[in-house]
This record gives sequence, C-alpha cells and structure tokens, in this order.
Amino acid sequence: MRVTDHRIVDLSAAATARNQSKVAELSAEVSSGLRVTKPSDDPSAWLTAQRGRVMAALNDGSNQAIQIGHERMVSTDGAISTLSSIVSQARELAVEGANDTQTATSRAAIGAEMQSLFETAVSTANTRDPSGEYLLAGTQSLTQPFDPATGVYSGNATARGVSTDTVSSTLGTVPGSKLTATSGVDILPMLKALADALNTNDTTAIRASLTDLDTAVKQLAQTRGETGGHMAVLESAKTAHDQLSIRISESISTAVEADTVAAASDLAKASTALSVSQSVTAHVLQLLDPTK
Repeated sequence: MRVTDHRIVDLSAAATARNQSKVAELSAEVSSGLRVTKPSDDPSAWLTAQRGRVMAALNDGSNQAIQIGHERMVSTDGAISTLSSIVSQARELAVEGANDTQTATSRAAIGAEMQSLFETAVSTANTRDPSGEYLLAGTQSLTQPFDPATGVYSGNATARGVSTDTVSSTLGTVPGSKLTATSGVDILPMLKALADALNTNDTTAIRASLTDLDTAVKQLAQTRGETGGHMAVLESAKTAHDQLSIRISESISTAVEADTVAAASDLAKASTALSVSQSVTAHVLQLLDPTK
C-alpha cells in the first residue's frame, strides 16, 4: 500500500496535535493540581467529588451550629460560676449580719454591700452572647429575663437544642428557670430580700435566709454540673465533625486531585514527545518541499 505525500504530512500533523493536546492537558493538571475539573474528565470521580462537597457543606453548617452552642454554653458556665461566687459571698454577709453584736447601723452597711452584690448578680444573669441574645432567657432570648429591680425571672423554661448529628441533639442553652423555685429557690429575689432585711435590721429574716442560701449553693452547683455535661457533649460532637470534615476533604482530594509528581513526570515526557513530533513534521515538510 502506497502512502502518499499528503498522508505522511497528515499523520505527522496529527501526532503533533495529539502531543500538543496532551501537553496542554498535563500543564493544566500540574498548575491547578486537579486531575478532574469537569464531568467528562472522569464521570465517576467528578460525581464522588460533588457528593463530597454537598456533605462538606452540610457538615460545616452543623459544625458551626455546634460551635455557637458550645460558645454559649461556655459563657453560660462563666455566668453561673460568677453567680455561685456571689451567693457564697452573700452567705458570708448573712452570717455576719445575723451576729448579735451587729447594730442597725452596721447591718445597714452590710445591706449596702449586699445590694451591690444583688445588682451584680442581676447583671450577670442578664448576660448576652455576642449576637445580642440573652444567655439565660430560654427561647425568649431577645427579652431581658431578670427584672433589674426585683430579680424576678420572666423568661421560660425551654432550652434550645443543637443537633450533633442526623439523629442526636443536646442542649445549647440553659434557661434561667434553673435559678428559680422550680429548681430550688428563687435565687435573685432571695438576694434582694436579704439586702432589704439587712437594711431594715430584720434579724429573723437574715437568719432564715441562711437555709435558702445553702439551697442556692447546691442549686447552682448542680446547674454547673449539667452545663458542663452539655459542654462535653458539644465538644465531642465538634471533634467528630472536624474529623468528618478531614475525611470528606481526603475523599474529594483522592477523587479529583492530581498526583503532582506523576503529572510533572508525564508532562516532561509529553513535552519531549511534542518536541520530537514537531521536529519530525518539520523534517517531513522539508523533504517534500519541491523547491529543494
């Protein structure tokens, strides 16, 4: 079978075109680090990567909610800790005020200190998170839960949940009802009543407050224990989501990312092949040039 001059040129040009295409493909792969950038590159790998990206978006959303819940719980724990310290100080003042050596004037001075503690307690109980929501308001988080003058709670007893996975959840907030008689005693109004009793030299009320203060100490300790438990669950959930995020990223990487060392080696080989085919084409054209 006789191969015509035109056929020789066509074969040489086709080889050069194939090598040029291969070099362009490998150059893009090396520069981008991606083996698959569109469905036609590798339909199965592309689909795997798309599914992975959807999973990553969902996981990131859940992880963000868990992070926010954890930060709120940490802030709540700090507020409860401060309230625990205030109640302990209040008990010391009550013991001091109940002493028979105190006078009406000295008790009034203690009462002023107690009033300051009460105001600090109310301010602490009305702490907001960075988004402006009240930590201890239950689901009524945009309304101040504790009355500044009396300490009476006006929020609800509903805590907001945080989904930790597709089937599980934990609490992401602690309602202020934990500081009320539903869980022991009305802590803030009790502190206000103690301040008033000290100011009015009511020794009977001062002594009676000691029992309620002991209850409040246990009540706050239990609340902190529950808060710590929820924090631990949220921390574990965040760790699990972080690990899942890594696995998803690895799956996407395996599906679409290039082996840069192998791609660079293939690019060098393809570049050499292109150079050879270009030289061959040039040589063939030179041989077939009728002017020479």
